[in-house]
Amino acid sequence: MANSLPMRADVDKRFTWDAESVFPEESGWEQAVETILSSLPDLAEFEGHLEEGPDTLADWFDASERAHRLMAKVVVYTSMSYSVDVGDQEAAARSDRARSVAAQLGAAAAFAVPEMLDIGLPKLRQWVAKSPRLSHLGHYFDRLEKLQKRIRSAEVEELLTQVSDPLATALSVHSVLANTDLVFAPAVGADGELHEVAQGTIAALLTNPDRELRRTAFESYADQHLAMRHAMAASLAGGVKRDVFFARARGYRSSLEAALEPSHIPVDVFHNVVRTFRDNVGTWHRYWRIRREALGVQVLRPYDTRAQLSSQVFRVPYQQAVDWIAEGVA
Repeated sequence: MANSLPMRADVDKRFTWDAESVFPEESGWEQAVETILSSLPDLAEFEGHLEEGPDTLADWFDASERAHRLMAKVVVYTSMSYSVDVGDQEAAARSDRARSVAAQLGAAAAFAVPEMLDIGLPKLRQWVAKSPRLSHLGHYFDRLEKLQKRIRSAEVEELLTQVSDPLATALSVHSVLANTDLVFAPAVGADGELHEVAQGTIAALLTNPDRELRRTAFESYADQHLAMRHAMAASLAGGVKRDVFFARARGYRSSLEAALEPSHIPVDVFHNVVRTFRDNVGTWHRYWRIRREALGVQVLRPYDTRAQLSSQVFRVPYQQAVDWIAEGVA
């Protein structure tokens, strides 16, 4: 095959995740997991004591943040191997374990927010004003005030956190199905060359100037998804039910409201965006007509929507791109 994806082990390490910057060795990941699990009883000791004063509350935030920061490193390290090869069974096992540990950590800390609300936001703000160790938490309590009506009892919060792991199964199934089990027929260019179709190549194939290559790539990709449409529909239904469950558990009127309210986005904003698009859909139609004319085709097909319009290809060396990104975030 003229254009195929290399095996992960054959990819130049310059172009792979720098997992060693997170944990130099896998044993470091294992140790971090054990550290988090061993910290759970220590976190539980704070339950029922946050009201004792600002120092106790500050101690809780310090302990909780240490555990959650380490949990973040565990998740990042896990995703670096699992996200590039869902078929890697060792990486899949680490991913499942990390998700389980995250749920346990969340459950262990579930008492804290209900307990802080019982203390009362006025008193919490007084503590923030007089304690240097809490002075950075003013915004946190402002957000908490806006979401307090969605907070349940400590017992319910713990349960909701525990079920987050099994209720993520639908998403996991879809990821494995889409990234591992779907095998696509190669795309064929106008010159007869074969090109591998995969999640890592489809975006580039659909921008290729060769229309025949785009067509065969699109059809190969779509046909496999259609062949698995029932399994994918069931996975999607599972995800929808999960969202509805969490929305109802917290008293939201819809899963849309549940998705937007934590970011303080009114539901009307979402509907306004959709309405604005519909009111101006004619602009999109004009754009597609112009694109069709620029490509010189009679009918614009789905595989034409991303095709490059210019015959010139602007290529940026990898290291130059890295340097630009580094400069942009410096």
